[in-house]
Amino acid sequence: MISKVAGALRALRRTAGRSALPRTVPGHLRGWAAAALLAVIALVAAVSTGLEDARQGLRLVGEDAGPQVVHTGHLYFALSDMDAQLAGLLLIGAEHDLGAGRDRAQERYRARRGEAHRALLQAYEIAGTDRASRRTVRDVLNGLGRYEQLASRALLLNDQSGHPAGPPPQNVLGVYRRATDLMRQDILPKAYNLTLENASVVRRAYVDERSHVLRSRVAVGVTALVLLAVLAGLQVYLAYRFRRLLSPALAAATALTLVLGGWALLVLGSTSSHLRMAKEEGFDPTLAFTRARAISNTAAADQTRFLLDPRRADTYAQVYFDTSQAIAYRESGNLADYYRRLAEAPPELGFLGGVPQGSEVLIRYRAFQEQDERMRGLVRRGDEREAIALRTGLMTETFTAYDQELSRLVAHRNADFEREVAAGAAALDGWNRGLPAAGIVLAALIVLGVWPRLAEYR
Repeated sequence: MISKVAGALRALRRTAGRSALPRTVPGHLRGWAAAALLAVIALVAAVSTGLEDARQGLRLVGEDAGPQVVHTGHLYFALSDMDAQLAGLLLIGAEHDLGAGRDRAQERYRARRGEAHRALLQAYEIAGTDRASRRTVRDVLNGLGRYEQLASRALLLNDQSGHPAGPPPQNVLGVYRRATDLMRQDILPKAYNLTLENASVVRRAYVDERSHVLRSRVAVGVTALVLLAVLAGLQVYLAYRFRRLLSPALAAATALTLVLGGWALLVLGSTSSHLRMAKEEGFDPTLAFTRARAISNTAAADQTRFLLDPRRADTYAQVYFDTSQAIAYRESGNLADYYRRLAEAPPELGFLGGVPQGSEVLIRYRAFQEQDERMRGLVRRGDEREAIALRTGLMTETFTAYDQELSRLVAHRNADFEREVAAGAAALDGWNRGLPAAGIVLAALIVLGVWPRLAEYR
């Protein structure tokens, strides 16, 4: 009994082996065709995955997180300039025509307030479902409301005092200190955190999606080679068994595989390159110059605070020095040393680090620092009124020229960023329709190459 069961099992194994491994010519042809069709599916899937990774990377970097950084950078600038204009209004006092004039300062204050509110609304919309970002935006908005109340009270008390140009009465300074402390210690850091959070999102998206695209290129190359190998094997088999040197349909499939695989590799490589250029040549400089513009405006406000609040003058001077080092770093121990070293060579680090010696933005930044040195010299000599006239007049014009140059650089780099993103997106156009069509044509050519030979056995 046991021997009969063992014999039956051996017979089943022999039968299964014969059915699993075709030994007839039609069976071989079907096996080759099935392998080729599976390779076609794998190639189409690899190309589709790579294209989707490329689209996702361009969408995240170019349409979502990237623009968020620009918006939050404008938010920081608008907020810091509000406080700068408030300090200037209090410094001018009753002498409305001093320097750029009270009307212009009030106009800029109102304009920046409107820009800040619009930027906050945009930041809230862009944040989408990100609860942390939305909470930060709400905190900034609430803080801005408290700041505006304090600013209005400081301006009212300032107008009532009717003081000449220079530090206002202590009751005005007391309210202003609360306002500027709220802005500098609470509102601006939160606005800056929004920029940093969005920048980190861009960096993570760039690293992740670009690595996905590069891996997809490898997958496309491997699957294309596998398909070519299967098609070549099928050609050799047909030539050996049917004495046919070439199957036109399989030759066309081979050519189409070369075109599809090569074109997909080229497009994925091009998209990866556009993504890299958008990040390194567009986004990174845009972010650096946007932050330089915002922090430079804070430095300019510290100059006004230095004149406005003598009790905190030393603190504002130190903060100005630290901020200047962040903008354009030159190794130095104090402001006097910084002025000298900045005049000798371009900055080593900072937001303007690496800027060429003769660049317009560096020329204007040095002019701004030269006038800062002159202003502080006037204060040391006791010429506070002349220092105030310099700060509210010529120094304002010099800073505006420097800020305009930074704005030009931001616009130029942002245009580079948008151009690279658009070029990457354009390279992906047409693949949604073309790739399935190419897969269907490949499958049809393989079937056409095998079908006539199979028909001979019917």
